[in-house]
Amino acid sequence: MRHTSVCYILSALVGLTAGQSALAADFPSDLRGGYTEQGWEDSSFEGVGLTTGVRYWYAQGGQNVESFGESFTSNDTTHFGELYLRVDDDYTKSFVNLVGGYSALINGTYSNSADGVTDAAITDGKVAYFMGDFGYMPIHFEDGDNSGGLGLIAGYQYWNDSPDMGRGNFATIDSAADVSWDVGTGEPIYGGDSTVNNLDVNALRLGVVGEADMGAFHISAEAAAIPYAQVNGTLAARIVPTTDFGTYQVTQSGPTEFSGNGYGGTAQVMVGTSIDNWNFNVGGRAWYLEARGEARYEVATVTDGVDSEPDGTYETDGTVALQNYVTDLQAFSMWRYGILAELSYSF
Repeated sequence: MRHTSVCYILSALVGLTAGQSALAADFPSDLRGGYTEQGWEDSSFEGVGLTTGVRYWYAQGGQNVESFGESFTSNDTTHFGELYLRVDDDYTKSFVNLVGGYSALINGTYSNSADGVTDAAITDGKVAYFMGDFGYMPIHFEDGDNSGGLGLIAGYQYWNDSPDMGRGNFATIDSAADVSWDVGTGEPIYGGDSTVNNLDVNALRLGVVGEADMGAFHISAEAAAIPYAQVNGTLAARIVPTTDFGTYQVTQSGPTEFSGNGYGGTAQVMVGTSIDNWNFNVGGRAWYLEARGEARYEVATVTDGVDSEPDGTYETDGTVALQNYVTDLQAFSMWRYGILAELSYSF
């Protein structure tokens, strides 16, 4: 029984081998071969390049905000450290560009008409940014050792521009529960807080880019419109100072906030050379943004306590009334421009 099974298995294997030989004889011979036979190891999928490096940006900057009949302006000089990454795909003629920077040193002056401040010193603060672009280079040319291209970019830009312009004080009153009254004088007692200048921009970027490699040196340039930007933040300003009218007080009970939409543009030019895979570039960059929107703040009117039984004890609490004020931004603009230097390495 066992010998019969073995013979049967051997006969099946012989038949299968013969069938495969017959199929191989009839199989089409024009189909593509393996990886190396097709030359895919040398195809354009290998044309992916990576460049990463650091940059230094020496920039002049400024802001101008006008609202509630007051103006808030600043002018500063800021030193930035920046990280840079670019990935190129020669096969699709596209690239991805990522840039992030943060202020290392800020100095300048600011004015705040609401607080009566003129040309006060800026010695601190924060300016940060991030840009991410996708680019497509459909136009490419070569002439001997020279080459170049033209293309389009679309991307996103985050920009926080917040030099130290002092602090805007306000009372922390959201309801009567946040106020107590002195039983001996009837005067209200409440807490306070303050905010710094903090401006956030989230923007769309659409533009054109050009590059040229002349052998001994190379040049790149881009110009991007900002067709839409969302702007919001707080101002280091107290629009309504605390005023005592005898039987009641009026005070600002929240930060001065604003929000709006804007537009603007950016531009950048870099010129440099390469040694082995190291790139040394210098150039310039400029940003500008305008916006319109609304500014708002809250005001609390707090009455004194009442001595219901004229015995010198103010046993009846006063009242609290809250009122929100909203007005248009008469003007809003911010800008930065300066010299850029880059050290990068290409893989």
